[in-house]
Amino acid sequence: PVDRIEPERLPDLNIPRSGHNVFCINDEVIVTGGHTSGFIPTPTAEYLKNGEWHLVNMVYTHDAGFGVAMKSGKVLLAGGFEKNIGIGQTYEVETYEPQNHSFESVGIMSAKRTMFSALELDSGKVLISGNWYHPDQIEIYDGTVNFTKVKESSQSRALPYIFRIAPDDAIVFGALDNYGKYLD
Repeated sequence: PVDRIEPERLPDLNIPRSGHNVFCINDEVIVTGGHTSGFIPTPTAEYLKNGEWHLVNMVYTHDAGFGVAMKSGKVLLAGGFEKNIGIGQTYEVETYEPQNHSFESVGIMSAKRTMFSALELDSGKVLISGNWYHPDQIEIYDGTVNFTKVKESSQSRALPYIFRIAPDDAIVFGALDNYGKYLD
């Protein structure tokens, strides 16, 4: 079946941004991190409630980092560009609690990363892979504070796709290597 959806123009964000993550949790849209005009990372998030965007400070910037809405109800946010104009990678990780619109630091990944992907497995662990201008490795977040390197990737990728193929297993593939060149 096809459901017709009428698009609705939402109000403009308080801060223009790119390289951000967007989630819909508890009927609220939340936009986290990214960079704003001049390619300057922003340490803010905004959530839409009662037709207005509400600005909230994050712990880190997560410009071109990843975000995963977890079964726990929290959002895991990690990595991103270290400096303005898309330079470097970061280790930092935090969670977003939608109930009280707050952010909390939860540790660091085992590798600095930007332009990568992640997937929560049935066990609650999160599989992480991908990187930009830095080697790629597969790592696992245990759902609390620990990040563990599993192995080096057989092929470094930027913005890979990660799909579940079993309750606690996934496949990682993508079209670009960690320097933006097309892969076979």
